[in-house]
Amino acid sequence: MAFSFGFAADDDDDAEQRHNNLPATSAAAVQGGQTQLPQELSLQQLLTTLPERISYSTVKIESPTGRTIHLPRRELYDVRVQLLGEESAENDQIIDQLEQSDLRSGFYEGGFKTWECSLDLASLLLDRGPRKDIDELVRCDQIVELGAGTAIPSLVLFRHALLNALSLTFVLQDYNDAVLRLVTLPNLLLTWAANTENGNFPTPSLDESSHGDLEISESLLQRFAADMKSRSINLIFLSGSWCPQLAALIPPSAPELGMVVLAAETIYSPESTRAFVELLVQLLQRVKMGKAMIGAKRVYFGVGGSIDGLKEACRERGAVAYEIENHGVPGMDGGVRRALVEVQMY
Repeated sequence: MAFSFGFAADDDDDAEQRHNNLPATSAAAVQGGQTQLPQELSLQQLLTTLPERISYSTVKIESPTGRTIHLPRRELYDVRVQLLGEESAENDQIIDQLEQSDLRSGFYEGGFKTWECSLDLASLLLDRGPRKDIDELVRCDQIVELGAGTAIPSLVLFRHALLNALSLTFVLQDYNDAVLRLVTLPNLLLTWAANTENGNFPTPSLDESSHGDLEISESLLQRFAADMKSRSINLIFLSGSWCPQLAALIPPSAPELGMVVLAAETIYSPESTRAFVELLVQLLQRVKMGKAMIGAKRVYFGVGGSIDGLKEACRERGAVAYEIENHGVPGMDGGVRRALVEVQMY
């Protein structure tokens, strides 16, 4: 289904328990010797790939102070349906990978699933935003999510921008362009539809039981694109490896404003940690008020990544990584130990 414009998983909750020690979103610049050159995918280009409807359920985000929101999220089975309908060899490989495991290094980096550390980060952002309070988002002009996948942390800030008339640039990066077009953009569209009058969202108010289909029409997509333009919300989608070429595709922030880099489960191996920190430092060096907020497991058993490894890699590149103490994010005390980390330049 294609659209033109007239102007210039079921995200299986059990999977989170089965794969607690696997990376949660797309990652490394060089993985298994394979590098994928970065590219930008335009919003209009991605909109033309959407199906006639998107099936959604909701994910609950609860902050440390008890604030709660429900974000609509595309169902994983709906992604599979679209991949099957497109009938390409690449899609067949992705479907096979989805059914076999959550990660295949250098090919599919797990971006179709929503992982627990991304939910931890989203919960923190619901209170703190990029600083000490989410209302301080007004002091930023750019949000960058590396290894975005389903983009739940960015959706918290995107929703806040919609409800508070904030102009922002959102840069969503994932190793796989299929992830950007099949879950990242659909989730942004669902969040917009659920929080604006022009969205025609089928459910008046979202809760834990909300699910259904959002009908995708050319008119809806035109309204979405026009609304982003009128609000001065710029959506940039980048696929490919973490490398200097990717940094070059991310626009600079205004000198008087700040950049916030978000990431979850991107340090699962020493290789991914080095690539991630190298890119992160390149971005933070551009601005006076830049910082990163990262959700991760303390140790990735069997693959070598860790919070300690992140701190060491940051020190080697002139940055400081420190854990956010007493964050009180619900659910972080059970199972595999997790942490939330902020990174800034010295």
